[in-house]
Amino acid sequence: MKIVKILGGLGNQMFQYALYLSLQESFPKERVALDLSCFKGYHLHNGFELERIFSLTAQKASAAAIMRIAYYYPNYLLWRIGKRLLPRRKTMCLESSTFRYDESVLTREGNRYFDGYWQDERYFVACREKVLKAFTFPAFKRTENLSLLRKLDKNSVAIHVRRGDYIGNQLYQGICDLDYYRAAIDKISTYVTPSVFCIFSNDIAWCQTHLQPYLKAPVVYVTWNTGVESYRDMQLMSCCAHNIIANSSFSWWGAWLNQNSEKVVIAPKRWLNMDDCQFPLPASWVKL
Repeated sequence: MKIVKILGGLGNQMFQYALYLSLQESFPKERVALDLSCFKGYHLHNGFELERIFSLTAQKASAAAIMRIAYYYPNYLLWRIGKRLLPRRKTMCLESSTFRYDESVLTREGNRYFDGYWQDERYFVACREKVLKAFTFPAFKRTENLSLLRKLDKNSVAIHVRRGDYIGNQLYQGICDLDYYRAAIDKISTYVTPSVFCIFSNDIAWCQTHLQPYLKAPVVYVTWNTGVESYRDMQLMSCCAHNIIANSSFSWWGAWLNQNSEKVVIAPKRWLNMDDCQFPLPASWVKL
C-alpha cells in the first residue's frame, strides 16, 4: 500500500496529488490512498481544497491503514510534535530537506508512506495528461474574470508577485525582488511583444508602485479573486499566453497548466535561500 500525506496550500496539495496519480500508474497492483488527517486544526490557507475546486475523487486512508506503515496524527498540532519526537519507520519515505529527487519513490514496491511536497515534475511527468485532466478548473462565472479572459491573446503575460507571508521569511525573501521582475520583464520582451500584463499578487499596492514604470503595455491588476475564490488567479495565470512566476508553488502550477505550445515561462533560478537546495524547474523554462 502507498499513502501520500496531503498538507499545505493549494499549490502544495496539487504536487502531492500529482504524486498520488503517478503512484497509481507506477503500482497498478497496489492500493494508493491519501492521508488528510493533518487538516484537522490546520488554519493556514483555505484548508483542503482539491475536492472543492476540481471535484476530484480519491481513496482516503483510514487511521488503521496509516498506523500500519506510519504514525496516525488526529490533528495538525500532534503531527508537528510527533514528527520531531518519534523515530522514522522503514516504511516512511520523508522528502529530503534539500528536495533532492528520489527515484525510489516510483520504483520501490511494498508499503510506503510519503511525507513531503514532491515539487519536481519528474515525479509525475510520465502521467502528464492524467494530471492535466485532474486539474481542470470549473468554468468562470464572475464577470471580471470573463471580461479579462476575453483580453488574453497570444501575447498576454501573467506576472505573479508573492509578498505578504514571504516578507521576513528567510527561506523565501529576497529572491523575487524588484531586480528579478525588472529583468524578467525585459527578458520576456525579447521573445514576444506583450499586449497586456496581468498582475497577480497578495500585495497589489507594491506592484502598482514598483512594477508599473517597467510595463510598456496595458496592465490589469487582478484584485477580485479572494478567499475561497483565490484559486481563480491560478486559473487565469494558466490562461495567459506567457508567465513570469515567483518562487511559489501557486504560480508554478499557473505556468505548468498553461497549455500554450509556444509559451515562455520566466522563473527564478534560485528557489529557496539554501546553498544545497535541489529544486529543478522544467527544462524549457527560462531561469533568471
